[in-house]
Amino acid sequence: MIEESLREIIGLAKKSKWNRIKRYIKHIIEKTLEKETGYNLTALHVLINGKKKSKFNTVIKNKEDFNKIDKIKDFDHLSFYQTTCNSNNLVDISQSNGIIIVLAKYLGPVLKNYQIFDFSVHLDAFSQPFFTIGNGEKINSSEIIDIINNKHVKKTKVGIEKSKKKLISKKETEEIDLEAYVFRKLTNKNPIWNGSETKGFQIWKAKMINNYRIETGKISHYKAKPTKQFSLYLKNMINEKVNKTKTPKKRIDKDISHSKKIDNQISEEIVFETLTGKKAVWNGSITRNFTNWKNRIHKNYRKETGKIPLYKCKLTQNFKKYLNDLIKAN
Repeated sequence: MIEESLREIIGLAKKSKWNRIKRYIKHIIEKTLEKETGYNLTALHVLINGKKKSKFNTVIKNKEDFNKIDKIKDFDHLSFYQTTCNSNNLVDISQSNGIIIVLAKYLGPVLKNYQIFDFSVHLDAFSQPFFTIGNGEKINSSEIIDIINNKHVKKTKVGIEKSKKKLISKKETEEIDLEAYVFRKLTNKNPIWNGSETKGFQIWKAKMINNYRIETGKISHYKAKPTKQFSLYLKNMINEKVNKTKTPKKRIDKDISHSKKIDNQISEEIVFETLTGKKAVWNGSITRNFTNWKNRIHKNYRKETGKIPLYKCKLTQNFKKYLNDLIKAN
């Protein structure tokens, strides 16, 4: 098992466990903190030191800054995010009807304190997903599937179930394991060998998940299944390969194509490449020049407007206008 890899944790816990969850969050931040970048903390409708604030923003760059987290007693929503050359780390926390919902996505080591959450899902780029319940008991994904299947058998007739199995089409089979299907189409290699995933397939999956997060800022899987957007992302990779083999690339005026791209969707990558003429992403990783540029632009925007550039890891509308103005001024 690789000690440091892409991880996702979805946890549910009662509000009474907030202090334990805080310690867990600080543990994640401590293990993944990059002092040069730090974690940006955004809190909405938060209670700090007995005072209510509609919005609170700060940066955590060292262990001394952890007291900022300790001061939070109540909240509607918290977001910790850190963008580095190699990863986008996020801890997103919300409350609903006395239940705390935690979503953690980070590149880091395994954290084995499973008794914090009343229920949690753990996803890893290199191992099978598993679930935990309040006492810390681990339930692997195959056991969950067995539970679902056993429940399904009780509710349906055996004859009907057999007939349904015969009616499963090839297309439906491919959709069950879309990642394996796409890998086979793109590489002409088998993703499974002797009932286990090949090392090449595991490395390819981790790379695709990381690239997708860097390009979109979104999670690739939910409840151990590819999201609709990630599934579309994978299918488009096949379409792009088909188009490359069928038709040659047309030469298009770079200025025209770039301006159309900007009109359709403003992004920090496009603005950086337009202003500097340098690549924002190289070999699937964010360049240091792009990271430094982003940090500087975020800082300038906050100073000039007093507003945050990102909300839930997405560009705000005002920040998009700010980026668009940078291009126009150039």
